[in-house]
Amino acid sequence: MSDDRTQFSALKDGESLNEAPIVRINSSKVKPIEEDSLVSARSRRFAQWRSARSAAKESSSVGQQNSSDAISVSSQSSSGVLSFSRESVKRWIYTLLGLLVIAAIFVGIVFYSPLLAIKTITVQGASLLSTASVEEKLRGLEGVPLTRVSDQEVADLIGHQQVLRGVSISARAPHELIVTLHERIPVAAVREGSEYVLVDSEGVMLSRVASLEASGVPLIAGGSAIVNTPQFKTVTRVLESLPRDLLSMVTEAKADSTSTITLMMGDDRQVLWGTTADSDLKAKVLIELMKALGEDSQIKVFDVSSPLVPTTR
Repeated sequence: MSDDRTQFSALKDGESLNEAPIVRINSSKVKPIEEDSLVSARSRRFAQWRSARSAAKESSSVGQQNSSDAISVSSQSSSGVLSFSRESVKRWIYTLLGLLVIAAIFVGIVFYSPLLAIKTITVQGASLLSTASVEEKLRGLEGVPLTRVSDQEVADLIGHQQVLRGVSISARAPHELIVTLHERIPVAAVREGSEYVLVDSEGVMLSRVASLEASGVPLIAGGSAIVNTPQFKTVTRVLESLPRDLLSMVTEAKADSTSTITLMMGDDRQVLWGTTADSDLKAKVLIELMKALGEDSQIKVFDVSSPLVPTTR
């Protein structure tokens, strides 16, 4: 069998792959190959396999390099975005803290700082109340910042709720508080014992005086009990409609009913008013009649209950 076995000789030392290997055949059944038909080991299939393998390795190396570069770029991009996000959050936090500090400083200056503390209190609109007494009651507000004082607080300190319809305040920086009183307006007086009580159109008792002359308003006959009657509301409605000059001439007003209102003038003359209808027109007609007749006229009664056809006697 050793005769039938084919033996291949190995490359000799020093031979390169570029040299064509020689195959020796020691069997008579195998014909020797002509030397011209031998091909290089690099050619054909083996050479193609080696080339393909080498190309695959290069491609793999390039792919790994590209992948590494892509991962590096992605990592850098992610790092940049994260860094940008952190910086934005920091800036937002610093901005918010700055605004809070500014707001705290503003609140401290406006509501608690002595820079706006009250040093002067000016009272306006006092007629029934004494200006000096009102200022004395408000003296406790001195030193309080202007922004911490309210209308209701001032009204509570003043009191006299039956006299005041309301109170309004304003500030004149940096230290002056201006208090404006909105007093009820007395339109008449009613007699109660030896005194006269000033009342407004709603029947609210405002103050007391010793004489009718001191009240400065007409007397409504019937005493204090008339305040809660329809006749009182009827009379006060007429008095409110009179011009100031004409009202100052009226000394007394009475109403036997809601349709029979009579005004007494200071020179003992009477005005028959009738009802509350057309009160503005009646007032104008009465003024024109008094002007036309003059102060020296002997006329004692003016009837304007029908203002389009007034009469006198």
